[in-house]
Amino acid sequence: MTKCNMRIPELVFDKEGENLYHIYLFFIEDKWWCFGYSAHYLSMIYPQLEAVNAKSEGPAESIPCVYVPERYLVNLTDRYDTLVSDTCLQVSPPPAVYSYRKEYDNWCTQLTVC
Repeated sequence: MTKCNMRIPELVFDKEGENLYHIYLFFIEDKWWCFGYSAHYLSMIYPQLEAVNAKSEGPAESIPCVYVPERYLVNLTDRYDTLVSDTCLQVSPPPAVYSYRKEYDNWCTQLTVC
């Protein structure tokens, strides 16, 4: 269930540009999505979720993204500390997940481009 042509809010690029330790989830077009480092961290927790490199309709940037089905969202928020704001959910995965941050560039090169 990958939809690659969506309007990605600028907030996504702002959050992921500074992201070191969290999984940020955004509700876009009636579905939950995560992007960038968040998508990378989530793919370590749920490798069965498909990650793709999506091009934003807004800026001429591309960014990895993962669609998060409701059952995975519920499991994720039940297992890990979660903060809710008006703009996104912030999940704190265990340190073992974000310790692989340096593998992000290699992970990105393996993604399908939409």
